[in-house]
Order: sequence, then C-alpha cells, then structure tokens
Amino acid sequence: MSIIKYSRKFSQQIPLLCLAELKDSGLRGRGGAGFSMAFKLESCRNVEDVMKFIVCNADEGDPGAFSDRYLLEQRPHALLMGMMIAGYLTGASVGVVYIRGEYPESVTIISDAIALLHDKKFLGKNILGSNFNFDFKVIKAQGAYICGEETALLSSIEGQRPEVRVRPPYPTQKGLFNKPTVVNNVETLANLPFIMQQGGKKFASIGTAKSTGTKLISLDGHFNRPGIYEADMGTPLRAVIDELGGGFKHPIKAMHIGGPLGGLVPISKIDNLTVDFDSFAKEGFLLGHASIVCIPEDYPLIDYIEHLFRFTSHESCGKCFPCRLGSTRGYEMIDKARNSDYKMDRQLMDDLLETLETGSLCALGGGLPLPVKNALKYFDSELSPYFKK
Repeated sequence: MSIIKYSRKFSQQIPLLCLAELKDSGLRGRGGAGFSMAFKLESCRNVEDVMKFIVCNADEGDPGAFSDRYLLEQRPHALLMGMMIAGYLTGASVGVVYIRGEYPESVTIISDAIALLHDKKFLGKNILGSNFNFDFKVIKAQGAYICGEETALLSSIEGQRPEVRVRPPYPTQKGLFNKPTVVNNVETLANLPFIMQQGGKKFASIGTAKSTGTKLISLDGHFNRPGIYEADMGTPLRAVIDELGGGFKHPIKAMHIGGPLGGLVPISKIDNLTVDFDSFAKEGFLLGHASIVCIPEDYPLIDYIEHLFRFTSHESCGKCFPCRLGSTRGYEMIDKARNSDYKMDRQLMDDLLETLETGSLCALGGGLPLPVKNALKYFDSELSPYFKK
C-alpha cells in the first residue's frame, strides 16, 4: 500500500477511534433526559450527506439555571473545541451557537473567542492541513422558552416560527435545513475536550457506572452559599445542600430541581437522592439541568402549581392541543378553586395530567405533569382543601 493510501485510511480511522473513546466515557447529555452523546453523534455520522451541522443549545431558559452562562463566559474555548470535536466525529462542517437573548455578554465573549480561533488559523478550510473544514455561526435568541426544545430551536434558526416538530425523523437524520444535525447543550459539549485528552476510561472513572463524569449544579438565593458548583455524579444531595450550599437560610419545604419541568423534591426525600440520572428517576424525579429552586415553608404550594400551569400556557408554541389547551385548563381550575368555593375533581386533574404527559409533542407539555404529580403525592394535606372529598 502506498504511503498516500495508508495515510488516507489512517485518517479515516481517527474519528472512529475518537468515537470509541466517547463510548467508553459513557457521557450523557447534561441538558435534560441524559441521552447518550456517543449514540447521537454516531447516528449523525452514519447518515450520508455533504452538509451536516453541530448546534449548541445555549438557550438556557430554566429559572434558577446559570451553569451554561458560566461556561459560555468563563470557559468559551471548552465549548467551541467540543463543537469542533463533535464536527470532526460526525463529518459536520458548521457549528451554530444559539445563545439566550438575555445573555448579551455571552454573545460577545463567544464571538471574540471564535475570532481568536480564526486568527490562529484553527477554523476555515483544511484546518492545519488536516482536510477538516469547520466554522461557526453565532445566533442571539429572542427570549422564547420553547426554543430550548431542540426542534423548535432548529425552526427558529431557519427563520420560522419556533414550533416543535413531529419525530421521527430525528434531528440527526433531518435537522437544520433538513440536514443531519446534532443538538447538545453547552455543558455536554464542553466535556468533549477532556475526554479526547484524557481518554474515555478516565472520564468514566468519575461518577457512577451509569452516570459518569461531573455535573454543574446551580443553587438559588435560598442557600447560605448560592452559586454554581461542580460535583461528581453520585454525590449525595445532602452533601450538595449542606457542604456546598451551606444549608438553607430559612425553612424550606421543597426544591424544584431541573427547571420548571423537573421534579418537585420534598425535604423528606433529600437523603434518598444522589446527583445522578438514575437515582432521581428511581425516586420519581428528574435531574435535568440540575438547577435548584427552593420553595419556602410559608409559600402556598397551590400558588406554585398554578404558576407552573400559567408558565407552560404562556410559553407553549401552540402546535399541539394537549399542551396549548391542557395547561390553560389547569390554571383555570386552580384559579377558580383558590378564589371561590369551587372544589377540583381529583380524577379530572389526573386525566388532565395524563393527557398532557402522553399527548404533548415535546417536554414542555409532557414534562409539566411531573412536578404537579410530585406535589399532589407529597403535599396532599396542604392541597386537599382545594379538591372534592
């Protein structure tokens, strides 16, 4: 075999070797459901097309979450290098960074970091003689929560109304402009440089068998030491609260973890949980983005549930009726029960939640029932006066 043919064959094997390292790492998405990163990249790689995209979902809209902003502004090159690695593994040549409109500093810092990469000749055609082409596009979002859903985000980038798309086909098959596309959040992509430098097994040695690596956790102002912390997956939730956060400033009855669609965790369940996907799923919660918003002891939970329904109704893209209408019926029922003698029918509420959960096209309507169910389960005595006996 000639040197040139051998060189080409070897260069074609490198992405596969890197993908094998990623599989060994066990990296799961940090934005919500904890989906396998290697599976997603491999799915995109296996689709033949001359144009592919890597899209970073930096539309961090969950209240109480600011870990993505930290990475965008303090570790911009970790993200950009992660996107380039993802592009190399899949054959993508364009990276799109979709940044929340309320983060103007992040837009500036990422744009400056990309300009520096251009100055160093690390972007463009045939980068450093490697036959690898890659470049970036930065897009400033317009403040819609639904754009955090990957398919609505893609429609937004295309200049369309940000509505959720029916799946299949999945974005890795037909995504941005109907081209194979990988969509991941900031924290997920920022893990790739470490894995490629240190190896997949090194990454997998951190955390648990099914939830490897570390997780950024956002603690709100109800903690004595609010802020952002990085903890190994598998760290007891009690340690996060007491050792990292310094405990609560005042009595707390529940924590909403993982954004408005995450689980509502009562204080009594703290010692049952560790910071990993499987522990939360086993107990009926969702780790998600790992933002923690506390609910004080004296705050009426019925008000909080109504707020969740109103939030979903306001932020719904409107494409599917379970989310669009179900969330509206939910807050109307609660508002009527709070302000009159009307008592809600528990079976009617359960049917509404089931319709939202099973009929919604995306996690906005489909995820709303989780915290409501948690509230009804763990705070029955507080909420029962609003329901028929």
